[in-house]
Amino acid sequence: MLTDTATTSGDTALKQKVSSLMSTLKSDLCDLVRIRSTKDGATTEAAKKVVELLKGAGVGNATTVDIGSGRAPLVHGSVTGRTGKPTVLLYAHYDVQPAGPWDETEAFTPTEVNGRLRGRGAADDKSGIMMHVGALRAFDNNPPVNLEILIEGEEESGTGSLEEYLAKPENKDRFKADAYVVADTGGVAVGRPALTATLRGIAQADVTVRTLDAPVHSGMYGGPAPDAFMALSRILATLHDDKGDVAVEGLLSKPWTGSDHPDATTYRQNAGVHCGVPLIGTGSVAQRLYFKPSINVTGLDGAPPPVHQSVNALRSEATARVSIRLAPGQKPTDAFAALRRHIDQHRPWFLPVEVTYAGGGEGFEARTGSTAFAKAQAALKEAYGQDPTTLGQGGSIPLVNLLQARKPDAPVLLWGCEEPAARIHAPHESVHLGELERMTLAQALFLKALSQQ
Repeated sequence: MLTDTATTSGDTALKQKVSSLMSTLKSDLCDLVRIRSTKDGATTEAAKKVVELLKGAGVGNATTVDIGSGRAPLVHGSVTGRTGKPTVLLYAHYDVQPAGPWDETEAFTPTEVNGRLRGRGAADDKSGIMMHVGALRAFDNNPPVNLEILIEGEEESGTGSLEEYLAKPENKDRFKADAYVVADTGGVAVGRPALTATLRGIAQADVTVRTLDAPVHSGMYGGPAPDAFMALSRILATLHDDKGDVAVEGLLSKPWTGSDHPDATTYRQNAGVHCGVPLIGTGSVAQRLYFKPSINVTGLDGAPPPVHQSVNALRSEATARVSIRLAPGQKPTDAFAALRRHIDQHRPWFLPVEVTYAGGGEGFEARTGSTAFAKAQAALKEAYGQDPTTLGQGGSIPLVNLLQARKPDAPVLLWGCEEPAARIHAPHESVHLGELERMTLAQALFLKALSQQ
């Protein structure tokens, strides 16, 4: 049950209504979590379930949309006929990360533990879907504004399929709205709300070194013959300086002037940094997270086998997927060009190195001075009983720039239930059910406030 704050009678009624919906919202979220909607998983089943939920919440035209062969279907629906009222687009995604090191059965068996619903996708981003559905139910399936609803199934795989669909000429005038709500971020902590004002972008590249026709015995040939994996390791080691800052010239870094959150202690706790392991890089933690580039390796082909299966052989070919997080304002292709120049200047032993662009998306800076942004802040304050924080996010959601371009003066709002303890993309991902309740209420209050402007 939410703590009551000073409200109008209408707001009190909404609060009570959302509270009464929680049992059903939790049950429906459990049903979604049970669906293994990973890449190459049950995406069609998940899409059909989302359509069912939307139709049950009054979106009678909700349907799946085929966006290409082999693609996970898009779910789209709309609510129209509110003459003189604004149009709000609601976004979330039903696809989830694989179980990874988490036990597969446990990952897709929703379990409530200490007020948190545990399961892969419970937070990221099936909680966002239930926020949208819950807000519709809060108005007895009759929302006070016009709505466009987009729920995609390939956000986690980063294929850009939704972006490609929206960019098609026949869709250029569709999905325009007076405000865009992306339910795929979260607050500072449980009970501490936030709106996300910035997102870093991303650029990805595959770096390949080929040195031999095939692996050869390290005793017979080791020494003169270069090992491809060792050469690749030397390249990767040049991407940071001795302080841990990215050492690639041409990557943008900007001053961060927003909230200084998280501090180092909170960050270490949230990230699970081991005691005695220092943080790397310079500047505040917020600066390093939001407005400076970072580089890491997200995939590796051609590496030696696990230690217990070690083989005395030189590697003939090795490829690393290098991921660069970008400060808002830098184009991914420019970042890729900077990386390629850097690698060309740091090739070990003058070996040939192949660097291939593997995709990316621009960062984002929200229009925080808009009336809609202020109404969202007020809605969060009402739902949580305290002022929200304005944060940056280190992650990327390339879609937001495409939505923004459809109507440049319309604000894009990023919020949701994914506070740090949700452990998204990690074992034991969960959503705090109190966050789901408060964020559902906040979204309902926001839609009501927009209808009254």
